Amino acid sequence: MVKPIFGEIPITKFTKPATEAVFALVTTAGVHLKTQPIFDVEAGDPSVRFIPSTAEENGLMISHTHFDRGDADRDINCVFPLFRLKELAKEGIIGGVAHTHYGLMGYTPNTSPLVDETIPLILKQLQEDKVDAVILNPG
Repeated sequence: MVKPIFGEIPITKFTKPATEAVFALVTTAGVHLKTQPIFDVEAGDPSVRFIPSTAEENGLMISHTHFDRGDADRDINCVFPLFRLKELAKEGIIGGVAHTHYGLMGYTPNTSPLVDETIPLILKQLQEDKVDAVILNPG
């Protein structure tokens, strides 16, 4: 067994039934509303875009350029399955969809601002939205 570099990995067993849980999405694929600023890819932008659950598929875009996004440009659900999540909620498979979801850019060489500023903003909003589970989706 390989020992984690940073000590024990904090794991909390998820015991709430999915049918009662509220889910949020976090993607590092550079997804955001078309009305929001694009990510400064080459600068390694550590910021987050808050995406409301009311967003429409045609209102979203990807500004990350460090991965092949051909499929995601055709169907945003490849990297940001908000609309599939809404379907699951409508069918009663999950309890609900959070009010807010999160678009980040995965290319962030300097992670200090991400850890010190961005992640606390996300955690605060997750708590305010009473989110039970987060689906992490890379680009």
